Amino acid sequence: MPTKRNTGAFDFTAMKVDWPMPAFTNWAFAEREDKIEAKTVASLQKMGTTMWSHAEKAFDDHMEFVSHRLHEDFECAKSLSQCVAPEQTMATLQAFYSQMATEYQEHFEKQAALFRDSFSENAAAVEELNETAMESVSELSKAAEESIEETKPAAKKTRSTASAAKKS
Repeated sequence: MPTKRNTGAFDFTAMKVDWPMPAFTNWAFAEREDKIEAKTVASLQKMGTTMWSHAEKAFDDHMEFVSHRLHEDFECAKSLSQCVAPEQTMATLQAFYSQMATEYQEHFEKQAALFRDSFSENAAAVEELNETAMESVSELSKAAEESIEETKPAAKKTRSTASAAKKS
């Protein structure tokens, strides 16, 4: 148990330090950190929201497409069952495959556009996050400089006291 003569293991106040120590307190960077954290969390939330909303759009669009294609497939099967001549069967199949190829191409173009939009919006959010990171570096370096400025008068005092002690 620590007493006045026997300090605890983590009691650094008894240490004799010749260099100035900045006044690092819990509040030294708090306001800057809070602003930076709020911006960072907002950017990450925006990225998440964008990703999920675009994923929802893509899945909804894809499910509509699959449902439509299944309906068209069954309609083709019905049409084929009513064909009486090979020419009629070939014409039905040709129309079906032509329409199917066109619809698949349109669907993939639509999906690619959704992907591009999502990528563009998330790239903008990443740019905001990058700006926040740059701002945080700037703000924290300012805070460190302010802490150093706080210690300069203390450094002059300790040096002048040490030089006065040497002279005597």
